[in-house]
Amino acid sequence: MNWMTLLVRIGIFLIILLIGFLLGPATRNVIEKMARNAQDKGVYTFMGSMASNSIKLIAFIIALSSIGVDTTVLVGAFSALGVGLSLALKNNMANVAGGMQILLTRPFKVGDYISVAGTQQMYEGTCTAIEIMYTSLVTYDNTMIIVPNSTLIENVVTNYSDKPYRRMVITIPVALQTDTALACREFAAVASAVPNVLTTPALSCILSGYNADGTAAVLKLYAYATFDNYWNVLYGINNAIQVRRKELGIDQPQTSVRITEPVQPESADDNQK
Repeated sequence: MNWMTLLVRIGIFLIILLIGFLLGPATRNVIEKMARNAQDKGVYTFMGSMASNSIKLIAFIIALSSIGVDTTVLVGAFSALGVGLSLALKNNMANVAGGMQILLTRPFKVGDYISVAGTQQMYEGTCTAIEIMYTSLVTYDNTMIIVPNSTLIENVVTNYSDKPYRRMVITIPVALQTDTALACREFAAVASAVPNVLTTPALSCILSGYNADGTAAVLKLYAYATFDNYWNVLYGINNAIQVRRKELGIDQPQTSVRITEPVQPESADDNQK
């Protein structure tokens, strides 16, 4: 083999690698663009990540074969290497399996607001991508969180976007002298007038109990409140109740302060007696 042939083969090797490493990300971008109008974008992001890595690996094998490397031996070597890596990187393989399980069982999808109980803390945010190894979440304060897929599979995941209707329980402290029947009736009336609050099931208002300072009216209701507008609905109800409370003159419980006389220590003379 002369120098010219060697340079040609090296050039072909580099060109194939370049094509593979350009075609892989380009394929991923095309697949993710297809997900713009899809309901479940997680499938597309997972497929895009898988396709990009697969194309790069295939290009690498073809490039090696172009310079005379026996690809059958190479495939066998990759198989043995894969077994070794799967044992050494079992946690990463668990993440890959977890990503596939998420896509098959679909406990959540891209765009859902979820929370997951990790080993040390709670993670929550809007799912933006489901990758081979991890899932990306954006928190309410616009911070990116990368959660391993195995964490999502092994722990309890709460999907706040799955149900459009939410149950709200609002506790309203009132003084003992309050006409509780009137208060409950008025609180339920103003709450039902708030946008997105449902009248079916009907609102209910009960007394939670008594103590020396006052009592509390507990308002229970259902509202059409997705994660995007949940807090707006809750704040709207609280504001309406507070305005009506002032109009009716319903007071807050007055916390009583009890003062006890301190116990006087015995004097030395008393102890001697």
